[in-house]
Amino acid sequence: MQHFRIGLAIAIAVLSACNSGTNNGTATGDSATAVKPATPGGTVSVTFSDKEKDTSLVTIKFQLKEGTKEKTFEQTILKDAPEQDLYKVLWNEPNSCYIGVMKANHQPRYYHAFVDSKKDMKILWAATPPEPIWAYMEGTLGLGKVSAGGEMLQQYKKSIQSGNILADFIAEIKPDASPDSLELYVEFGGLRKSMFMPVPSGSKGVIQPTGENDHVYFSFVKDGKAEPVIDLHVENGRLQIKTLKEIK
Repeated sequence: MQHFRIGLAIAIAVLSACNSGTNNGTATGDSATAVKPATPGGTVSVTFSDKEKDTSLVTIKFQLKEGTKEKTFEQTILKDAPEQDLYKVLWNEPNSCYIGVMKANHQPRYYHAFVDSKKDMKILWAATPPEPIWAYMEGTLGLGKVSAGGEMLQQYKKSIQSGNILADFIAEIKPDASPDSLELYVEFGGLRKSMFMPVPSGSKGVIQPTGENDHVYFSFVKDGKAEPVIDLHVENGRLQIKTLKEIK
């Protein structure tokens, strides 16, 4: 019965993860190509402070002929990522741009710098940017893809204590019957799960350690860029599986 409850918890975790992200879906070609970047009517700069703290400060400076607007936000940011991979900027109009900044959980947070109908300059958190905007930024601009570095493994195994359970946390990539697909196998505390998924053209599946023994990412690497697609970690004795990005 305990095995069933843990299995059910994982199923719920996977289901909720698939439905809770702002932009977890993969954009269609039409969505990504609907945006035509505008010629900037000014400049925007993004700077980070307190990068090593759990919550960092993101300062956005927006300059146009109308003037200058600067605003600072608190946000968790992706650690150990090159700054050029940490954020992307898209000008959708000469006086309007979106800034996507990667959070620690590999999901982007969007900000919108623009001039409103009263000619006031604004910088706001954009909770749900239009699909063509995020599709272009995550697809064409590569927001969310980080220069591949550090360990990239085919098998990860660590003995960890979580809650009352001492066991091996295992994540392993295994070949499937087809060269265009793979098996991702994970195990902890007697619970074993296999997930079969396609491999995008030109990509390679890898396990990326995070520096925490109970936490790894399953990622696809292509052209020197790694994109985490599944978050695997153990919390309070339970294996947690969260889909970060839809795999097609």
